[in-house]
Amino acid sequence: MTGGGGKQWINGETITGIALVLLALLFIWAATMNAVWARILLAAYLILAIGLGFIVLGIITMRRTNRTYSEGHTHNY
Repeated sequence: MTGGGGKQWINGETITGIALVLLALLFIWAATMNAVWARILLAAYLILAIGLGFIVLGIITMRRTNRTYSEGHTHNY
């Protein structure tokens, strides 16, 4: 994603997680305004949990790709 070999600050999993969390918060807010949305409130919480899971997965993946190597490590460029 960085192209230049630098550290990666955000990845696709994190962006997906943020989008799902925002969508779930929008659905939860809509449930406070409308009785029809209140019926599917459980689905909004499920979307929120999936979004948080994607954010955690993105952070774990980012930490793995941003590891610094020791001086003795040779790169295969």
